[in-house]
Amino acid sequence: MQSKMKLSSIDLIEVLEAPEHADIMKAFRIRKFRKGEILNSPDTEENYVFILKEGRVRIFLSSPSREFLLSILSPGDVYSSHTRASCEALEDGSMFVCPVNEFHRIAVSHSEFTMTMVKVLGELLSSSFSIIDGFAFRNTELRLALFLYEEALSNGKEGDGGVILETSLTVEQIAQMLGASRQMVSTLLNGMYKSGLIEKVRRGTFFIPDMEKLNKAAQLPF
Repeated sequence: MQSKMKLSSIDLIEVLEAPEHADIMKAFRIRKFRKGEILNSPDTEENYVFILKEGRVRIFLSSPSREFLLSILSPGDVYSSHTRASCEALEDGSMFVCPVNEFHRIAVSHSEFTMTMVKVLGELLSSSFSIIDGFAFRNTELRLALFLYEEALSNGKEGDGGVILETSLTVEQIAQMLGASRQMVSTLLNGMYKSGLIEKVRRGTFFIPDMEKLNKAAQLPF
């Protein structure tokens, strides 16, 4: 079981740090950040590409009345600042940062790196389609079960006959990701606790005794 949730199975950190890509690495600088820091917003003037090295970052859209959580980046994931979304650090961490124009130069002069990026972006697109599929065909209860299952599958740790999941997310943030109210998600979580589908260890941490059972709870009825 992987130790980190990733939008892509390709770890760009490993690609960047490979000896043959030393000249590419020179184009990137390290930027450290603290938990709660806004790393990018629609008002950001600088256009850059970043690859997360340490920590986790949430990507979200916001309006004066609400926020909508789009995804969570983990080490090895890539993102561009040139979007309408904002980025907030969920943990202390760091990232490799490269100006967009310099990144374009790298893409032109290093075909093998470009092919790797194409594969990564393809997986990111697939992840986006999964999100759309969830909203189109699943109700909030199914989306919550699917979210917990996929998080546990990629970010959970085995222990005590099940899987321990530390999400680093509040109930409010989970609700934002699911496009639901905090009250509804809280009610659904309480129902999962009572049914034994999951157990609450502490805030943001769950114990899943049976992954297969949770997966079945996330599937569409035939």
